[in-house]
Amino acid sequence: MGRTNWPVSAVRSEAISGTEFDTKSRERLAWTIMISAFAVFTVLLITTPLAVRWYLSRATSPQQATLEVNSGTIPVIQVKGAAPLAIAEGSMRNDIKEGAEIRTDTSSQAFLTLFNHSTVVIFPNTVLRLRRMRAPRFSMSKRPQEVSLEILEGRVRIGVAPAVARPTNTTILTPHGEATLQDGSYAVEVTGEETQLVVRTGESLVQAGGKGILLSQGERAILLDGRSPEGPLPAARNLVTNGDFGAAASGMTQTLTEGELVPPWRVYNDQGGDEGEVDGTASLVSVGDRFAVRFFRSNSKNNHGETGIIQEIDKDISDYLSIKLRADIKLSYQSLSGGGNQSSEYPVIIRINYKDVYGNDNSWTHGFYYQNVAGKPTQHGQRIPPNVWYSYEEPNLKEKLSNPKTITSIQIYASGWDYDSQVSEVGIIAE
Repeated sequence: MGRTNWPVSAVRSEAISGTEFDTKSRERLAWTIMISAFAVFTVLLITTPLAVRWYLSRATSPQQATLEVNSGTIPVIQVKGAAPLAIAEGSMRNDIKEGAEIRTDTSSQAFLTLFNHSTVVIFPNTVLRLRRMRAPRFSMSKRPQEVSLEILEGRVRIGVAPAVARPTNTTILTPHGEATLQDGSYAVEVTGEETQLVVRTGESLVQAGGKGILLSQGERAILLDGRSPEGPLPAARNLVTNGDFGAAASGMTQTLTEGELVPPWRVYNDQGGDEGEVDGTASLVSVGDRFAVRFFRSNSKNNHGETGIIQEIDKDISDYLSIKLRADIKLSYQSLSGGGNQSSEYPVIIRINYKDVYGNDNSWTHGFYYQNVAGKPTQHGQRIPPNVWYSYEEPNLKEKLSNPKTITSIQIYASGWDYDSQVSEVGIIAE
């Protein structure tokens, strides 16, 4: 085959076209790089100050609290998994960190001061975690301070300090729900079954089971697992369970027959030391619109006997502002005059057993009678009319007790020879 000869002008034209293409590609690439660089520069120019501003406004730093131990020795776990720090009675530590867990036992109590001057009284048998204690890192931030306390069990009193330079968001967490607290004073008690929150002063939003209620001064809420909060309720609580003798331990109404007695009341008899053999009876009776416990004993032959009911209370009352005792009493018969020879035998006696702040066992009694023909002593006794319901109230029970700390139990009993009496609507009202 012969060789093909292309025109010189065609080859030259093809070379020029390729050169122009390469030049245009390079120009487009350069412009793309320049525009991309400018775009990145513009984005950085805008976002960098915003990011810095966001960090300056959002950044927080952990804070510390001060713990004073009033009694006992308290272990504080500063770091999870680490050995606890033991703080003895009379000692103070001002380096309690965010995340610390504080535990008190039956004999220990402490006072915690947070970084924002809020305070927490930690009562015996309490477990408290300082989940979050934060303040903005930079002064330009407008964010509030944060306090989050988790109460796993026990009882605390929280004083939320008013804002000075910066407000604080204060949150309480328990196994049963949570609450946000405004400036004021609050009492929180956590047991295995429920959380009780009382607003002494201030305001609180309490949430549980997906719903919330607002509490104001003098109101209380009950939080139970998986349920909506119960409330608002009056702040006052009855420390006696089933004081009307007509409700089961769970708080649900029951239909009862005469002769039954509702837990946690327990019936007992005590013959004393005079070798008596006749026991009295304590039975549940229906009287009109109420249930009552009737104490009855006959044919005693003037031998001493005591028939009563008792309920364990085991409640620390040191933080309550007032304690009232109430009961409705009806006296139908007493063969022994007044309070007996030693002013200790009445047809109805109310006895409060308690421990004082020194751990000593004490008791307070108040008796009721309607006749004293034999002129027997009646110290700690009160005369009331027979065969009618008498409403008794002791408005200042806490002042009647000697340095009380814990009410351990309440006893209601009849004591003497023959007796026939009733009691209803029993309450120890704590607020």
